[in-house]
Amino acid sequence: MQQHEGGECATTNNGAAAADTKADEQTFSKVFKSDFDAKYNIVDIPTPVNAFLSGQFKRSYAYHTIRNRLPVILTRVIDSLTRDKSELIAEFAPNQFVQHAREELKIVIGLISRLKYELQTDKPFQEFTGDEPDHDLWNDFIAELPKEGRTFYQACWMYTECYTYRKLYSFVENSIFIKQFDCFGKIKEQALIGSQDAILSLAKYTRRTENCIEMFAELLKMNLWSNRNDLSDDGRLFNMEILHDVSAMDEYILINNVEDIWICLSEHNSINRQHVDIVLDNAGYELFNDFILAEYIIEKGLAEKVRFHVKAFPWYVSDTTKRDFNHTLEYLSKHSDYIISLIGNKFKQFFDDGKFELAPISYFWTAPHAFHNMRNLEPELYQSLQQSKLIIFKGDLNHRKLLSDVCWESTQDIKVCLGGFLPSNFCTVRTIKSEVISGLAQGVSEDLTRKDPNWMVTGNYGIIQFVDGSREFGY
Repeated sequence: MQQHEGGECATTNNGAAAADTKADEQTFSKVFKSDFDAKYNIVDIPTPVNAFLSGQFKRSYAYHTIRNRLPVILTRVIDSLTRDKSELIAEFAPNQFVQHAREELKIVIGLISRLKYELQTDKPFQEFTGDEPDHDLWNDFIAELPKEGRTFYQACWMYTECYTYRKLYSFVENSIFIKQFDCFGKIKEQALIGSQDAILSLAKYTRRTENCIEMFAELLKMNLWSNRNDLSDDGRLFNMEILHDVSAMDEYILINNVEDIWICLSEHNSINRQHVDIVLDNAGYELFNDFILAEYIIEKGLAEKVRFHVKAFPWYVSDTTKRDFNHTLEYLSKHSDYIISLIGNKFKQFFDDGKFELAPISYFWTAPHAFHNMRNLEPELYQSLQQSKLIIFKGDLNHRKLLSDVCWESTQDIKVCLGGFLPSNFCTVRTIKSEVISGLAQGVSEDLTRKDPNWMVTGNYGIIQFVDGSREFGY
């Protein structure tokens, strides 16, 4: 290859030009960020104590989620709909309506793209105008928000996330041909298949268990750490490490009220309260852990029935819907491995015998409201929970809704943060993925922050936190 005359100088100049370009990009980036912050009233501080989590605080995980994670999730949904459109049309549209289905799919993709644009440019929340069963609940909620607090960045983070997922599903729900489609269905099914080794190991480990607090504690801690599960190889490896030695992670459990929970379940003072409610979080391996915990509760006589609460529609990517719930039972019961199929059929028999029960679908679990609003907005659900011996709230979002998505002082008593929500005894089992926590011992938060400033959003730490509701109701 012939070298151009003066090639060495050209190389030097190119290097200088590249350096100038990089400097220009950095300058542009700073200007762009400043303009963005100024335009949408973003302040470069962490979430203040006693304030709602919100995207307006730039050093918060709320800001990171709204700025980076939610647009990526919406983009992936758009990409999957575009990539799989022929498959979707073949599955949902009769032959004579194929062209109509194609046009409808384009409209749905366009609506999701507009939602993404509105999110990225801090537009106000829009009313729900379709046939959504819960549109009055949502429209009343939006109307009651202060005008300056009903945009994606200015609203409470919980409101923004819930609104985004609710709007996303409304586009599918109000369609003609893809009403039954779950935008996250494939992801959840693949997660279930990908965790079959851990499922088998956990099934084997729990076939012979003692009726004692030590065994119960192991199962509850395994259940906690399954909340950290994800689709990566690291996640699957973590599952197996926990099964090998669950106590190795004990130092990462910042609140561990297993003994109080065991005492609560072991008491038989109330004839009317002999069932447990589990408000579920993720499908896949975590849901299997929930079944295992529920099996133990039934078999050891800690309750007569376990009632499971699922989401009314696809929610937060991996949350469990009725479809996911039933699919998991079918997957387990028909699995090629004898042990997995045996336990799957056992769970199905528990449903036939009334020992397991799927609670009536409630749109309150997919509403933007904190749980202290339940008594007024969904009195039947609240009254149902009042009859529970113990309510187990799974995952980070349920915890945020318990605490109203407020950045409390870490040492604050949780009962102060609940806003009066105390239908019965309950525990919250959650790996920490947001700056919402209460009930820590003095100095714990400060020590952890010195070790890792991001400890509240990594999912590396967890809590098993019990709240005693017995004094409230005198049983």
